[in-house]
Amino acid sequence: MEFRPARLAAMALIALLAACQVPTPKDTSGPHRGAPLREAPAELADANAQLATLAEPVRTERALQWARYYLVNQRAEDAADLLDRVADSAQSQDQRYRWLWLRAQCWLTLQQPGQALELLDGARGTIDGLDAQRRARLELLHADALALDGRLMDSVSERVAVDALLDQDDQRYSRKLTWEALMSLPMDTLEKRSEEASGDLRGWLELALLYRDPQADIDNQVQRLDAWRNQWPNHPAAHQLPGMVGAMQKAARQRPQRVAVLLPESGNLAPAADAIRDGMMTGYYSAEQAGNPTPDLRFYDVSNADVSAVFQRAVADGAQLVVGPLAKEQVAELAARGAPPVTVLALNYLDQGSRNAPLFQFGLAPEDEARQVARQAWREGHRRVGVLFPESDWGRRISGAFMDAWRERGGEVSLESAFGDDNMGETVKNLMAAARDLQGGPRTDRYGRKTEYQPRLGEDMSFLFLVASPNQGRQIKPLLNFHYGRRLPVYTTSYIYDGTPSPRRDQDLNGVRFVDMPWILYQDTRLHRLADETWPDGHGRYNRLFAMGVDAYRLQARLSMLRSLSGGELPGVTGNLHLEGARLVRDSNWAVFRHGEPEPLPSISGRPVGQD
Repeated sequence: MEFRPARLAAMALIALLAACQVPTPKDTSGPHRGAPLREAPAELADANAQLATLAEPVRTERALQWARYYLVNQRAEDAADLLDRVADSAQSQDQRYRWLWLRAQCWLTLQQPGQALELLDGARGTIDGLDAQRRARLELLHADALALDGRLMDSVSERVAVDALLDQDDQRYSRKLTWEALMSLPMDTLEKRSEEASGDLRGWLELALLYRDPQADIDNQVQRLDAWRNQWPNHPAAHQLPGMVGAMQKAARQRPQRVAVLLPESGNLAPAADAIRDGMMTGYYSAEQAGNPTPDLRFYDVSNADVSAVFQRAVADGAQLVVGPLAKEQVAELAARGAPPVTVLALNYLDQGSRNAPLFQFGLAPEDEARQVARQAWREGHRRVGVLFPESDWGRRISGAFMDAWRERGGEVSLESAFGDDNMGETVKNLMAAARDLQGGPRTDRYGRKTEYQPRLGEDMSFLFLVASPNQGRQIKPLLNFHYGRRLPVYTTSYIYDGTPSPRRDQDLNGVRFVDMPWILYQDTRLHRLADETWPDGHGRYNRLFAMGVDAYRLQARLSMLRSLSGGELPGVTGNLHLEGARLVRDSNWAVFRHGEPEPLPSISGRPVGQD
């Protein structure tokens, strides 16, 4: 596989390699396939000194060779220095092409996609004069830059347009990133662009829509996939069908015929269990209405019961898969029994180190949302953060999960503060004062007026991670604005939003960016309408648990798919689900408050989103 530093960055951006340590691949010649890699001097100063003694065109040729060596060895800044010294000296078309390719790669490796786009767009005349293969490879590099810049739909369009001109290796790479980008775009973007698109781009969009439909029954998805193949027999994706789609067909054949659900019917957890049960039944009714096969779904009460005995009875009744229990202590009791005779999908998590537990675990852990915020902020280039959280065990737990994930990436927590309901104003005032002290520089303009805090990406405290309820957030964001922190990006979890639009109350949250599940952010769907008809009173504060029940029903037919497919994801109404050992981890959608209402954002963006 050819080494492309920027491609590793783009792949990380769209979460293809975000969770793994990327080894340094072997270089196989970049823009000049087959050429041996020429070792460069260890010190950049020595390289520059030697270049100064050479005449053209040898000087430019040597600079290109050495820049390539530095780039392969993760010295992009040194490679850029050499390339800039010969920027106007490339004489042949081959040298101009190689210079352009390498210089753009340097910008991307340095996480500067805007500079790469400016370079490639400004060299359009040169690119148009190249042969088709070289032109295609630079267009592919341009698509990488668009992805890294957060312009995923533009990147997809460019990849599709250039696909036929690529060699087989580049096609495999580009198609894989096309699919990953389509998995990250908002559903409404896919739907809108699918209506407007034509040719292969429309085929890609329709394939992504049928796979990502969070309400579709698995049989319906398989039927739609067969129809897609008949309609697009020569489509690039038909020859390189994403693994997740093929695994879906296998899962439909292997799904369990009888499913037992272990939930309490009384006690403190009964309201939560009722919401989960209703969600599962909504998924069941949806499949039944569509005329698709449904499992024999049996519910068992585990209120004040010996959960092991109830589990054994369910297995004796013929259950091939067990969903539940919900109570954490009951999950732990089943886990302590060792490997169960049938697959178990518990509806709560054990401790964080339970990836090797003998049963699968699914829940709505707020810690996962905090870790997701840390991953995204790091991708955007943030390196130092302020953390503000309630003075409570819960607040310390969520902020602690964020800070652990942040520090694991090498991030620094510049400031952290806990607040109480009676000291929010003083806490925020002190936090912003401390941030200004760390930043240094004047706090007033030349007329003596106080100035806004100017966060610098990668420096100072460039964003704030906030743990707060809606009421707390409605007080804290105006306080930040008052204390000259209006321009400080604020990221948080779904705890900030109660799930019901309230523009007048939530306008104080404008600019706050948060993660939440699709069920909450996209409420005008067929499944929502079915839920409203079946449960007209709704589920109030248990609405997210209702969505968890919908996904629990969908998982009974798809768990084997996620288990067998490395890196596989299931788009659900609670988010994109993937397995980490025995734990189902949920990646939520992004949204930002604008005009008091949550506005969905692309799932992955390579740059910070501007604040209102």
